This record gives sequence, structure tokens and C-alpha cells, in this order.
Amino acid sequence: MSKVENTELLKLIDEFIEIDEQENKDMDKLAEIGHQLDHTVLECELIAIVNNEDREFNEILRLIVEDENDSYFIPAYTDVEEAKKGIEALGLNEDQWTYEFEAMTGLDILDIGIEDEKFVGIVINPYDTDFIFPKEDIINAAICNQEHESCD
Repeated sequence: MSKVENTELLKLIDEFIEIDEQENKDMDKLAEIGHQLDHTVLECELIAIVNNEDREFNEILRLIVEDENDSYFIPAYTDVEEAKKGIEALGLNEDQWTYEFEAMTGLDILDIGIEDEKFVGIVINPYDTDFIFPKEDIINAAICNQEHESCD
């Protein structure tokens, strides 16, 4: 079971978006919620899609950003139903690609890409919520976790 319920993550995302869309944004509140979001995504148990072809290790699905660097986001899903929507939106089917769902924390996902210069962040529920956590923000939250019991 996750340390933080994914409903809390989704609630914070909705709250952030609602404030961000206001004409007179409360920038302090946005920063506060953004920081809380970064910590929350590290602690949540999320669903990743991994390729389970005949390989030594399972490779996590990545979403390539069409830029000169071929940078990528690692998609994470709040539940299996969201992951299934992602597979459908990508047009993947089991005839072409074999996959499985793997539960891991946001920190586990960060560990996968942290050393890779092409990794730019985690995206939650692409094709639905599509909320991005930039690599630098989640690294800063992870450092904050190490330096303090709570940095709020």
C-alpha cells in the first residue's frame, strides 16, 4: 500500500490547476501546493508500464519529447485503469508489444531516470490528467526529504 493515497495526489493536482487558472493567481499558494505535490508524487505508489519482452530486465515505458535532444518523460499512472487508457491512447496492443503493470513509488521512478540527461520528468496519467513533474523539482523534493524530516 502506498504511503500517500493517490486520491490525495489527484486532489492536490486539481487544486493546483484551479489556482493556476485564476486570473489573479496566488503565487505563494501555488508554490506551496507545488512543493507539496513534489513530495506527494515521491511517496505515492504509482503504476508504471514495463516491457516484459525476453530481456535481462524489464524496460519502463518512456514518452519521447520531439525535440533535438530526444528527451523523455516517464509516464506514471494512479491506477491500472489509467494505465490501460494510456496503452489504448498509444495504440499498443499485445500482438505488437508485451507489457505488464508494475507498482512503484515516484522515488523508484526517479531513480530509474535520475542519471540520464535525457530524462526530463514524470507525467501523471498522460492522456487524462497529464500533469508534469519536472526532474529538477522532484530531485529537490527528494533532497529536501533527506535533509529534513519534513521541509514544509
